[in-house]
Amino acid sequence: MAGPELPREARYKGDSMRGVFVPGETLFLAETAFETLRKGDVVVNFDSDPYYVHRIVERNSDCAVTMGDNNDRPDSMKLTPSVRFRLVVRAQALDGTVRQVAAGEAGMEQFRRHQRKRRLRRFAALLIRPFRPLKILRIPAKTETRFRDGTVQWSCAGIPVAARNPSGRTMYLHWSKRLFFRIPAQKDNPGSE
Repeated sequence: MAGPELPREARYKGDSMRGVFVPGETLFLAETAFETLRKGDVVVNFDSDPYYVHRIVERNSDCAVTMGDNNDRPDSMKLTPSVRFRLVVRAQALDGTVRQVAAGEAGMEQFRRHQRKRRLRRFAALLIRPFRPLKILRIPAKTETRFRDGTVQWSCAGIPVAARNPSGRTMYLHWSKRLFFRIPAQKDNPGSE
């Protein structure tokens, strides 16, 4: 493992570790030996392109399998002693507060909880699908807030409803809000073509 050229901090983006990190948070990284990694630890794999932040879900003496807490299958690239990685030890929220990242058995419990929520979201989506044609009856969320990172958030009567990240992925802040609110369709952005 080559250490000195790897960063000590990284900015989190994406959705695979939702519930652990929020896009835009700063992750504090520590150099650690491969042998000390445990199931439940969160690592940044710098050898993948783009690099990713995922949790170790399986571990043996010569490799570790990583997976995002909200993904449905493990990563194809296994973590080995030759892979350039760092351990995520703390995260700094957007408001400046710093917290420890659950690791080991506590991290695995968090992983299992997020996997249950992912399955529930998938089940709820199947239940909602037949009602999608009725979306015209939903309340339009018209109040738009734009953030520096390019994220757009919509709200209705002061209630946050949904957010769209710069890559165009729309996320409702709770599955039930999809039933009652609708957000504007994605417009053609002049700079996104």
